[in-house]
Amino acid sequence: MKVKVEELSSVRRKVSVEIPAAEVDKLLNQIYRRIGRSARLKGFRPGKAPRKILERYYGDRAAAEAAEQLVGHNYAPALQETGLEPVAQPDFDFEAPQAGRDFTFHILLDVRPEFELDPSSYKGITLKEPKLEVTDEIIDQRLQELRERQAVTVPLEEERPAAPGDVVVVDYTSFVGEEPVQGGAADNVEIELGAGKVPEEIDVALVKCKPGDMVEATVAYGQDDAPNPELAGKEVRFKFLVKQLKKKVLPELDDDFARSVSPEFDSLKALKERIAKELEDAYQQERDAALRTQILDAIRDLGEFELPASLVEEETRQMVDSVKQRLRQQGVDLQAADLDEAKMAEDFRPAAERKVRAGIVLGKIADQEKVEVQPEDEQAHFEKMAERTGQPASALKEIYNKNNMMSSLRAQLLEEKTLQAIKADAKIELVDPAELAAEIEQKGQDSR
Repeated sequence: MKVKVEELSSVRRKVSVEIPAAEVDKLLNQIYRRIGRSARLKGFRPGKAPRKILERYYGDRAAAEAAEQLVGHNYAPALQETGLEPVAQPDFDFEAPQAGRDFTFHILLDVRPEFELDPSSYKGITLKEPKLEVTDEIIDQRLQELRERQAVTVPLEEERPAAPGDVVVVDYTSFVGEEPVQGGAADNVEIELGAGKVPEEIDVALVKCKPGDMVEATVAYGQDDAPNPELAGKEVRFKFLVKQLKKKVLPELDDDFARSVSPEFDSLKALKERIAKELEDAYQQERDAALRTQILDAIRDLGEFELPASLVEEETRQMVDSVKQRLRQQGVDLQAADLDEAKMAEDFRPAAERKVRAGIVLGKIADQEKVEVQPEDEQAHFEKMAERTGQPASALKEIYNKNNMMSSLRAQLLEEKTLQAIKADAKIELVDPAELAAEIEQKGQDSR
């Protein structure tokens, strides 16, 4: 095997691999012997058809099989000889192998760009972290939400008008002008006043009503808040017959309530502790996400280098596939939707280029700071997964090994450790979460 490397650009390489004719002939002979043993050709017994006849009928099949084996068996050794490491799946180019001739195939691949990076450009950067704290007030709010889910409604015992917080049972019809809205009528509908689940005009109209009252309300729908597209931009008049008033009854906030939420809680204190832990975990994820976004924004344009086209193509394809997957999960028929994938890819390309650029710079920082993934990092990851999933860490690790997922996991862990290394040297300011979210959103829009 002869291997030659040609530099097409700073990141693009063409590796030519030449296989001697003797090796090609040996492989073709094996393939034709196997084909001949099973071939059914008129006038010849199995295994007796001449090679010329087999080539006439099975030449394309034999050549394709030979090419697959010659490329497959020599690809990895050829790259090992060159020392090149593709950053994405390479492209292959070759002509069909022929008996008596050397076989040459070409590997077109992209490699990581080489560039200089001054450590002072990423060390000591200023980052903003959202100030998020778990307070008794927030825990109480979550408990109240849990109580609301278990609330029951019972008829009002006293005679009085409806007030905010009451549940009004109504029959209603709706009209645009004098025409009834199709599907715009229902009986025995429960409306909780002040809960924000119906337009404000309806809430206001039903306050102070009593059973037997006829009440009207007119709602001017915008383009985005109409219950169905046909009502967008129209005024809808509702007629309500008030049939009954009810009130919500919440469960007592005690140990019995905690047990009703889940048998795993034997007391209200245990439920509060779980809520606090889940809140803190969620806040930590929010902090990490905000810092990650800022770090990638800060390092993205460091260094001058050419982007590997294959990496950009791969990232763009993943973005398109992600959208298609979300649409499938939403029940959208992709064939009926007639998506223009080429247009989607074109729209996503700038974002893909930014992501690839940030990833390359992050990899360079990992090299310069000698960040490495250790076995204990992998074990810690599987133990965290075990906490979330309830499966043993050893079983999860076995699944990753069986499905060849360990390399992608190590890449993920290396990225996380590199981000942590940058964060450790950064100057961090605690800021208002809403203001920071708005600032990050604005930067994201500006970069599109």
